[in-house]
Amino acid sequence: MQLASYVSFAFSHETNKEGKQPNIVLIAADDFGYNDVGYHNPYVLTPNIDELARTGIILEKNYVQPLCTPTRSALLTGVYPYLMGRQGNPLMNMQPTGLTLDKKLLPQYLKEQGYVTHAIGKWHLGFCKEEYLPTSRGFDSHYGYWGGIEDYLTHTSNLPSGYDFVMNNVTDWTAENIYSEHLFANRFSTIIQENNASNPFFVYMAHQATHTPLDPPEQYLDLYPDIEDDTRKSFFGTATSMDFQVGRMVQDLKDSGLYENTIIIFLGDNGGLPRGGGNNWPLRGEKGQVYEGGVRTPGFIHSPLLNNSGLISTRLTHVTDWLPTILHLAGATQQQINSEQFSGVNQWDSLLNPSIPDIRTEIVVNLDDDQGETVGALIQGKYKLVKYSGKAASDWFIPPEWNNYTREFNTRKTHRNFKQTEIGLYDLSTDEEERINLVEALPEIFDAMSLRMEELKLDMVERDEPHQIPGGIKDGAWTTGWC
Repeated sequence: MQLASYVSFAFSHETNKEGKQPNIVLIAADDFGYNDVGYHNPYVLTPNIDELARTGIILEKNYVQPLCTPTRSALLTGVYPYLMGRQGNPLMNMQPTGLTLDKKLLPQYLKEQGYVTHAIGKWHLGFCKEEYLPTSRGFDSHYGYWGGIEDYLTHTSNLPSGYDFVMNNVTDWTAENIYSEHLFANRFSTIIQENNASNPFFVYMAHQATHTPLDPPEQYLDLYPDIEDDTRKSFFGTATSMDFQVGRMVQDLKDSGLYENTIIIFLGDNGGLPRGGGNNWPLRGEKGQVYEGGVRTPGFIHSPLLNNSGLISTRLTHVTDWLPTILHLAGATQQQINSEQFSGVNQWDSLLNPSIPDIRTEIVVNLDDDQGETVGALIQGKYKLVKYSGKAASDWFIPPEWNNYTREFNTRKTHRNFKQTEIGLYDLSTDEEERINLVEALPEIFDAMSLRMEELKLDMVERDEPHQIPGGIKDGAWTTGWC
């Protein structure tokens, strides 16, 4: 596969000669780390995802937020979470809030361009009142669950226990004891079968995989007889179950004749969680942290509409970029896009033409306040400033599947000798593993980037994290309309 600092592709006039708006399928994997996909790690079996990536454009600098609610907020608004109070923890089921209602979401923009819009899977952006639900935010339908974590079979979430699976806001008890990944693929098949070809469609497929609690069907576990670590084995089985459903989705598109005019976008919502089976090797850190392992995840674009494929892009891309980029693909003018206050940028032209300089040179990885101290991370060009405050040191986690090997891999030990509060400056062009701290070597760059973080912080909105309140469950199921 060709390595480049850019990707070059264009719509094929042969496949899109009528100028039809493309169908768009956006796939988000949950807690899917950098080392959890087959094209980065041959131990995990994700052949369908690998083939889509191999014949598309792999985004090697695909940045998201450290946690799921912040990433989904950024994805659907095109706005940095710190600008709307979503830079903190994921939403809990009994928190009486949701994604701010003063922001228009991606499906609402697409409706204005004539798209039919569907959401499948995890929402995790609030459900205490109907205004927060997917079908109130631009989606024509939603099939899946509202909260952030639940069992794949019983669809029950804990703290407290309640059934969470809906079809268009109505509890769907028929899903009980059916594996969620199978349900999601079945729903996608139904959408494709019922599609009215006169309208382009947008499908947001938010997989439950590979979030805990992991319990994949035996047919997927059986594919990993040599993986000794039980948690990692369950994770791999769950990843493969997701990959199988992705393969089904592509086949449905092909069988229906819609594949040739469809763009598929794939991303993980945050880094892998080692104690949950995920892995981000060789990147440092994990889910919830602003180091590369927490915020760089697998990502790619795939479509028959791309003339050039089989490329790897090292351009900086951020999850906020997808909304303006997709809006451009849907037919919006750049003037229309510029009129909105997006943190993201339309990446399409810069990806189309390698002679155009990188359109994005800065990423606010995260920005927050910790007892008066500015924390988070900022990328400017090749440099990354980290001001991290967390409950645990940030490590490099050796993949469990390497435990049987005595080669050089085992000479690179996991480090656990860091303070709880860490300040670092790293040159990602030569040190993407964030091992060499340049704070003392490059004081001018450190000072300038620190000043920039303080300037950005002036626009920060206080975290929207109200205390949880009783309510939300009726007749054993989570409901809306209680806040």
